[in-house]
Order: sequence, then structure tokens, then C-alpha cells
Amino acid sequence: MEAQLSLANKIRAVDAPDVAERVLKSHFLPDLLGNLRAFSRQRMRCIKCGAKFRRPPLTGVCPKCGGNVVLTVHEGAVRKYLEISKEIGERYGVSSYTQQRIELLDKDICSLFENHRVKQLGLSDFMSGSAR
Repeated sequence: MEAQLSLANKIRAVDAPDVAERVLKSHFLPDLLGNLRAFSRQRMRCIKCGAKFRRPPLTGVCPKCGGNVVLTVHEGAVRKYLEISKEIGERYGVSSYTQQRIELLDKDICSLFENHRVKQLGLSDFMSGSAR
């Protein structure tokens, strides 16, 4: 990617910002969207016997062999091209539409992976008036 954009900068007949935008639109953004979709639809897999589950077992271990159950799609795969996409978008001044798509993907990914501490409240919290 870096070599392609550096070559585009050296050749006067090539519009480097257009090359950057085309690469973002045709490769990076679809990959980010696909990985985000795959993460939300992923399955669980036993690392010992390879059994696959739609949802994690209630016991937290494989019911067939007792092995650990892990996710099949990891956070790193989803975030893989996010930072480079933001950097290329800023460096080459891509269109505002593409910049906004990158920002929205960033917000979607952050909302999925960041832990917003949700405090569990009881009924007594509402009766005493302390919950706000």
C-alpha cells in the first residue's frame, strides 16, 4: 500500500488522492465492514475437539470434551485496517464522504469493543431517590 501510494506521488500523470480514495473504497472499507459483520455473526469453537457452537455453552466449557471455548473472529481482525485507513484519509485528503464513512466505522468498532460500565441498579435504588 505504501509503495503504491509513494509511486503515485512520484508520477505526475497519477492523481495520488484519487488512488488513495479508490484503494480505501475498494479494499479497506469493504474489508472493515465485512470483518465487523463477521464478528457480530461469529460462532464459538472448542480448542480441544474443534466442535462449533452458535452460542457459548452455559458452563463455559465444551459439553463434548470439556475443552475451552473461544471466539472464531477476534478484535484484531476487525480493527486491522482502521488506523491505516484514517491515516491515509487524512494524509491524502480524500472526499468528505469517505472520511465520514471511516469515522462511522471507527465509532461502530469502538462501541462494540469498549466497555461502557453499566451499573446494575436495584429497585431500592429507585425508591430512595439516589439513582440519577
